Amino acid sequence: MSFSNKQLDLESLPRFEDVAYQRTSARYPGVALGTSLALLLPAYVAMVAALVFIAPLRAAAFGTPLGLLAVVAICVPIFVPWFAYKSASVIRFAVRERDVIVKKGIFWNKETIQPIKRIQHVEQAQGPVDKRFGLHKLKLYSAGTGHMSFEIPGLEEATAERIKAFILQARQDAGTRDTANDANAPPLAAKASVTAAEPHKNCGEEHADDR
Repeated sequence: MSFSNKQLDLESLPRFEDVAYQRTSARYPGVALGTSLALLLPAYVAMVAALVFIAPLRAAAFGTPLGLLAVVAICVPIFVPWFAYKSASVIRFAVRERDVIVKKGIFWNKETIQPIKRIQHVEQAQGPVDKRFGLHKLKLYSAGTGHMSFEIPGLEEATAERIKAFILQARQDAGTRDTANDANAPPLAAKASVTAAEPHKNCGEEHADDR
């Protein structure tokens, strides 16, 4: 088989704009928001109450140059629930014949493409919050590294199971095709053995002439 390395026309390459991205469950952003509030709200209320009702602490916070830090400490946590909600809202994914794409990010967009052929295994998982609201996440692990490539959170159970089944079947089909291609490849061992045997023949002739 002759070697080929033709230059491709960039306009002919597939465009990501043509990918039909799917959303996670409509309930997932609300779950992310509720989880963030549940973790943050008690600590936030306790911090504000301490600044309001404990006079020495209030005086130390607002009566010194460190008062600006106190204001920041009060204001910044307000944006954490918004960030959690927005991050969950912008997650998109697509499953194609040969790869899986996940797109996420609010300020910086990130697209990760994982070839199905390179997926070692798929894990369908649930945390305590996911289990409470009936959501699932898929974790994809790359072959050869054992590390998780990415995860698709906030999936309904039926959706997660369909994607997992498709990936496992597609990976099995890819392995079957590779095995068939290897079986049909021309044997090279015979040619290599003949080439390797010729020097030994020449050496034998030289020894015969010496005698």
